[in-house]
Amino acid sequence: MSVYYYHRKNKKRYEITPYVQSVDIAGGVDNFYQTAIVLISSSAGVPYDTGERIRVYADSGKLLFDGRVFKCERNGDGSVMLTCHDQAYYLYRSETTVVSQEITLEKLFVRLVEEIGQKVGFVAKTKKKYFGLEFVNTSIQEILLTVMGMERVETNKRYYVRANAGKLELRERGATEGVVITREAANEVQSVINAQNTYTAIDYTGEIETGSKPTGSSDTSSTLKTSADYKGPDSINVRDGWGSSLAGTDKWNDLMVKIGKEKGIDPLFLKVIMAIESGGREKAVGPPTQYGQALGLFQIIPGAVDTTVDANRLLTGKYNMEKAADIFLNEKANVAKRLGKKMSVVEMAHFWVGYSNYDYPLHYREWAQVLYAGFGGDPDSLITDSDKIPTGGKTKKSQSKVTYGSVDNVNLGSKIGVIVKQVSGKYSSKSEMNVAVKKIQDTLMREERDVNVTLPGHALGIAGRKVEFETSIASTKGTWYVKKHRHTIDQYGHKMDLTLSKYDETPEPEYAPPVDSEFGEERPVGVKGAVLPIDKKNYTIGDYRFKTIVNYITGTTQHAGIDLLAPIGTPLKAVTNLLILRNYYSNSYGWCVIAQGALGGGEKQFVYAHMNVASPHKPGSYVKAGQQIGVVGNTGWSDRAHLHFEVCDPVWAQGIKNKVDPEKYFDF
Repeated sequence: MSVYYYHRKNKKRYEITPYVQSVDIAGGVDNFYQTAIVLISSSAGVPYDTGERIRVYADSGKLLFDGRVFKCERNGDGSVMLTCHDQAYYLYRSETTVVSQEITLEKLFVRLVEEIGQKVGFVAKTKKKYFGLEFVNTSIQEILLTVMGMERVETNKRYYVRANAGKLELRERGATEGVVITREAANEVQSVINAQNTYTAIDYTGEIETGSKPTGSSDTSSTLKTSADYKGPDSINVRDGWGSSLAGTDKWNDLMVKIGKEKGIDPLFLKVIMAIESGGREKAVGPPTQYGQALGLFQIIPGAVDTTVDANRLLTGKYNMEKAADIFLNEKANVAKRLGKKMSVVEMAHFWVGYSNYDYPLHYREWAQVLYAGFGGDPDSLITDSDKIPTGGKTKKSQSKVTYGSVDNVNLGSKIGVIVKQVSGKYSSKSEMNVAVKKIQDTLMREERDVNVTLPGHALGIAGRKVEFETSIASTKGTWYVKKHRHTIDQYGHKMDLTLSKYDETPEPEYAPPVDSEFGEERPVGVKGAVLPIDKKNYTIGDYRFKTIVNYITGTTQHAGIDLLAPIGTPLKAVTNLLILRNYYSNSYGWCVIAQGALGGGEKQFVYAHMNVASPHKPGSYVKAGQQIGVVGNTGWSDRAHLHFEVCDPVWAQGIKNKVDPEKYFDF
């Protein structure tokens, strides 16, 4: 091991290896950065201070850690403890605001790293473009984690960020060498199966913007009829007491209406079947059969249906009703289709107990027919008839709660018992909610399988890397991922402790634009149209971007826009619908236009500078988005042909004042 300390003021490098007692380097997938704790026996005249650089090399000469001192502790015995973080720490601690009409993960990474003054190393090429990203006062690490998660969903590729030799890199996971662990190398191996954080069932309620829908007319439009509305007989065929059975179902009316809306099934039909099966008794249990016992409101027998059900939850009314609706609309509907029968009230009641001509199924069919007619309904109508499925409410745009239904891991539930997670969220569509539920299902409804292994240290043992075992050691077959790493370097050598997970547990925050997002339904033309001032194929980006330090004739200053290098005469386009405010010649700007238009949710002004000749558009005239506004030139304070382009919010002012980064709005 070799450890070096660099002091900027003294312009000196100190090799402090002889005084270092130990170095602990730790990291995990929750953060991009690594932390090194360096214990030093004696300061030996070295001026330790925060902000100075530390580098740690392995015996092989490989660079293990490169970062800065953030905490310096001196003890009375002369010993020193340094807490150091690598360059990725700045991504974790820095917040920024990102507004981008269209950008790739690759370009976003470069922009954010440069924004905080860090050096960019290797950057993987990405092509997927994301429109309308908007983050307000969000840590750069969270922004990148979010877009990396979006990239995985869109392209199935995984990326990670790391600091390497003082530069920040974006790399594709799996593209570089991983870790192979041999039986001889593994000093200690512990395999852990952990179900403490596991749920076996999820009940999900989403709040969805439903849009404008008509009220509609239905005998079950918003409130389901109660037993008091029943006009049929109390005795039907060989069974009586129907009034009492129907009265027991009244307390479930609201839930039946809700599930009827969500599933697309007639709630009055559900009421009739519930009255026949249980009379509304949530905990009803039938006698043993060859398939098992019938359970709950609809007397579902787990062994007699093809639909996956969790027997432990069938005595919960909501779950039982949801599963009954699923069985009617899928499993029983498929039988009806195969037999050429329609999904009417009377036919589907017959299918519920098995479609045969024995006494009980025929009695069941008759009970359902008479009960449904007793409420004034037509037993020959479909259970999926839209006129009978409540839509509710007046015609307006509203937030409606939509229950996704239960998601169950039946096998795990039978192993550890039922543990239910109640989850809710707000989404713009049912499909968006489905994706969210699937993600929760993948992360919360599984046992955590970890392996902790101790072995000789090497540079590849860092969080996020893939790991494979050369032979099966303590149930370690297959591919694993480093979840956490800790390297310890002391007088006994270099060892590492790795926590491995069977899953890649890199966090992927959910992305939802702010409620008052600038990218709402009424997107400004300049953002929605993605009009660039020069066609993309016709320019290259110059050395000077927004706030780049430049040395003009008047002295050092910050660059107020972005320079796009292009041949003289290259057409310049209006980035949005523009009103020409000024068209003039300036000693610094050369031939120049200042125009105003809508961009990013408000009015802004734009500068086109160094044009070859005056623009043909006079002040007070309008130019449509994409229409030519002038041509590239080399006039004013310019040493090559280029466009100097500025975005001003709200109006143009001298110097850097009121200027914003054009790359927040344009994908250059």
